[in-house]
Amino acid sequence: MKFNIVIFGDSITYGVGDNEKGGWVNRLRLSLENISSEDEYNVFNMGIDGNVTQEVKERFASDLKPRIIKDFKTVIVFAIGINDAQTFADKDRVSIKEFTDNIAWLIQEARKYTDDVMFIGLSRVDETKVKPLRFDTSKSYDNAKISAYDKKLKNLCLNNGVFYLPMFDFLDDADLLDGIHPNSQGHKKYALRVEEEIISFVKD
Repeated sequence: MKFNIVIFGDSITYGVGDNEKGGWVNRLRLSLENISSEDEYNVFNMGIDGNVTQEVKERFASDLKPRIIKDFKTVIVFAIGINDAQTFADKDRVSIKEFTDNIAWLIQEARKYTDDVMFIGLSRVDETKVKPLRFDTSKSYDNAKISAYDKKLKNLCLNNGVFYLPMFDFLDDADLLDGIHPNSQGHKKYALRVEEEIISFVKD
């Protein structure tokens, strides 16, 4: 079979922190495109630094439509939400209600194009480095808050029959470059986990 895998996300999806192979999505692409099988994979990285769910909503259709190819099975992956959970100037950058509404919208819209929709769960941070951020003390990340957003994401996926891949406890502090972005080792681990799941997912 032929698969078009379109991955939406933020700076972690884009690959920030991996100066060896450009991030977990690029590692996934290199692995899948060179896999020894009769299947053919295209992997598209739609990660943009700093994005929240609202921004993915705004660009979703325009980014997706040019990457739908006839005779290829479209697979849409979302790895978004950690920036929504950010605290900015002592306020939620994106309220948990707005986050929940945005995820519900993305599920509904994605299903207009394919039944193969996957969400990758939010990952934990090293609070000693990001609570607050060292380069901008008005911004902060908190694991309890990230976990609360992640649970909303998981419940929405389960209630809508969408595949959810948990990531919260997967990476260790040693896998993080700056407390939030994986380093090269972290991106490698991330890519291997996603690849293991996505191959079985797309062939179900």
